[in-house]
Amino acid sequence: MKVLLPLSLLALLAPGISANTLSEQLQQCSRITPDSSRLICYDKLNAALEQSAEQNFGRGQQQISQAPQSIQATITHIRAAAHNKRIITLDNGQIWGQSDGSRVHWKAGDPVVVERGLLGSFFMKPAEGRRKIRVKRLR
Repeated sequence: MKVLLPLSLLALLAPGISANTLSEQLQQCSRITPDSSRLICYDKLNAALEQSAEQNFGRGQQQISQAPQSIQATITHIRAAAHNKRIITLDNGQIWGQSDGSRVHWKAGDPVVVERGLLGSFFMKPAEGRRKIRVKRLR
């Protein structure tokens, strides 16, 4: 029994193996009898959801209820694009393209915040700043 419980938790949290929907995963966690094991299941499910939400941040309108309002990251690479715009790569692997004509003087290593705007728009600003640029997720 002690060996089966960790294996069942692992199967539950492996994407696409056991439960497909959040509702099914929550139901499976709720069926675990020992309180500590049930809490571990919920904690792992929460961590997986947070990671998924951050990875999907900026991608269309899919699963908006799970997406955060903003993320914080560090610029790893920034390059010029057409019309004085920038292509910005973040440390989480996301690539964002500037979609307005604002001038920015950012460099690799600068911490930034990407936040959700109205009507599916996104803005990027320095973590300790106020000046925003409009961006669109490229990858």
